[in-house]
Amino acid sequence: MMTVLVVGVPEGEELERLRSRIQSSPHFRVISHANGQAVALAHARALLPDITVLALPDGLDSLDGDPDVLGVFQGVRALDPPSGVVLHAASDAHRALSGLEVDGAVHIVRDGDTGGLMHALRAIGLRRESCDPDAP
Repeated sequence: MMTVLVVGVPEGEELERLRSRIQSSPHFRVISHANGQAVALAHARALLPDITVLALPDGLDSLDGDPDVLGVFQGVRALDPPSGVVLHAASDAHRALSGLEVDGAVHIVRDGDTGGLMHALRAIGLRRESCDPDAP
């Protein structure tokens, strides 16, 4: 089972909807969520999630545009092993951020694209399951 940390989605209906989508597959379990950078990084360091779903604020077209978002992204990618990341973005940010995508590690999904979200989670999960930590 792949563990998932959700970051940047406030408590309430939107978080529950996202959690429900993620957990609609028995292969993924949301283990925590956080709304701020400090809490998100503390959870990530303690729980070492396989995947981090990072919701991007509306209007953000570059991770450099928000130091908190950039800090979370860099922090979870710096874990050992690094967390796979799904950037959950508004539809207009999708193209601007596409240079960050790394097959099997970082994916960008438009808000509301349930099929894209599940594809990204599965791609990261397959990559992590096939990695041999003992390989040179």
